[in-house]
Amino acid sequence: MANRRVPRWPPGWHALLAGATAHGIGLLALTWAGAAAPAVDCAAEAAVLVREESELPRLEVASPADRPPYCITLETIMEFAGRVKAHAARCPRPDHALAVAEWDKTRAEYSKLFSQYRCKRTR
Repeated sequence: MANRRVPRWPPGWHALLAGATAHGIGLLALTWAGAAAPAVDCAAEAAVLVREESELPRLEVASPADRPPYCITLETIMEFAGRVKAHAARCPRPDHALAVAEWDKTRAEYSKLFSQYRCKRTR
C-alpha cells in the first residue's frame, strides 16, 4: 500500500485564504464546519437522563382505549430509550450495559405496540 499524503486543510482552502486576505479578513476565514465538536459532559448528560427518567409517563396508567394519550406515552418512552442508547454510545461505561439492554428491549416492545395500535408520530 502506497503512502498517501492526507491534506490538513479542506480542498480549496488556499483560494479561501487568498480571497479572505484580499478582503482584510485574514486567517479567520480558515475556520470551517469540520472543526472539533465540543466535548460531551457525560456526567451532566447522565444526570439529566436520570431526572427525565423519573418524570416519564407510566404506560400502566394509560389505556389503549384512550388512544392519543396511550400513543404519546409509547412515543415518549421510545424516544427516551433512544436517548439512553445514544448516551451510552457517546459515554460507554460497562456498568450501564444492563440498563441500555433493558431500555433497548423496552423500545423494541413499545415499537410493536405503537404499530399495533396504529399510532402516528407526533413530530
